[in-house]
Amino acid sequence: MVNPAALKKKRNSVDNDSDALSDTDSINEKEMNNIVNDVEKEGDVNKHPDSRWAKMKASIREWGETSSCHGIPHMAAASSLFATVVWSIILALCAIGFIFLFSDTLRQYLRFDKIVKLNLGLESTNFPSVTFCNINPYKLSKIKDVPELEALVTGSLQEFRRWIILYDAFLLELHSNEKLLDNGVM
Repeated sequence: MVNPAALKKKRNSVDNDSDALSDTDSINEKEMNNIVNDVEKEGDVNKHPDSRWAKMKASIREWGETSSCHGIPHMAAASSLFATVVWSIILALCAIGFIFLFSDTLRQYLRFDKIVKLNLGLESTNFPSVTFCNINPYKLSKIKDVPELEALVTGSLQEFRRWIILYDAFLLELHSNEKLLDNGVM
């Protein structure tokens, strides 16, 4: 910090030499005087409080204004006692809520509960016997543009139809054999 007494001495020496100064030097002198006055005012403002209570209060206020905890800077910067009390209540309620939720979560964690609850719900839901899922990334319209690919698809569809016809015939024969067994013919 700059010593105000040293600045006064410097200002007095500048005042004594002011007769020999030119116009630019007089501007510099005015600037120097303004700087000295500002530093002297800062020296008056930054005087440390005398009592122990005043020092503690100033330290707590400075800590509160620079704190990164939510709510404390508002409490320290409050202009009235009412605002300070309101911010104190808000801060206390938030701290109590945090402690409650934290302790409840910790207590629940330390119980080491093993809870398994399965609810498949298969009894009440009727699923279809066949489900189609279109996850095919290829578009049929684009495949038809390429003749070779269209031949593969067409051939595959014809082969699929042939297998369905064979499967239906197998089921019919199986069903007729069951009827014959039931009637005692076989």
